[in-house]
Amino acid sequence: MSLPEQNRAEINRANAQESTGPRTPEGKAASRANALTHGLTSSKLILLPTEDPGVFEQFRAEMFRSLAPAGPDETALAETLVAQHWRLHRIPSLEASILTTSSSVAADLSKLSLHEQRLTRLLNQNRATLASLQTARRAAEQEQMAQAAALRKLHKDHNRPFNPADFGFVFSLDEIDRYRSRCTEIGAAKIYAQNAAQAFLNPDYRPKEVIVSSGAVKTAA
Repeated sequence: MSLPEQNRAEINRANAQESTGPRTPEGKAASRANALTHGLTSSKLILLPTEDPGVFEQFRAEMFRSLAPAGPDETALAETLVAQHWRLHRIPSLEASILTTSSSVAADLSKLSLHEQRLTRLLNQNRATLASLQTARRAAEQEQMAQAAALRKLHKDHNRPFNPADFGFVFSLDEIDRYRSRCTEIGAAKIYAQNAAQAFLNPDYRPKEVIVSSGAVKTAA
């Protein structure tokens, strides 16, 4: 005969309370020591005695150059990814240690595999989150730069001074002008490619004028 739902819920809550982990100081100390043995489950990344701090700092710097975080949220995720990558790099040496020193190889390798799967899953989730944040940030920056470039041109056409900060932009005038110049060059390159393609397909084709950033007007032969 099945238990009433209320009784089952009470039993489940009681069981959950019974299995919240070690409670005695000795048990908690043993749990912390176990986590620090391989450092795969510790709350903070702590270098093991066999790990070189200089190598870790170089690894962290390379990761940051690759991830290119901006702002506190992206930086925090980058730090998390560094720690997760570093922990995953420990797996091969931990496997070798188990094979040579463990008295329960199969069980220990199974636990290590679970740690590796968990770390890989978390790493992939955090990478996706960081990529999403960066995509949104870059799209917003691109939109703001386009608006700044349009206002810069408008003010320049009417011989009026333009201060980006007055409109809430963080870009400098040099950055905005470089962006406008790059857009002009890209536009010229696209027109050149269209002219070349049309000339190849139609010998009688007369190309469009191409305006380059220097202000000169060139026409394809």
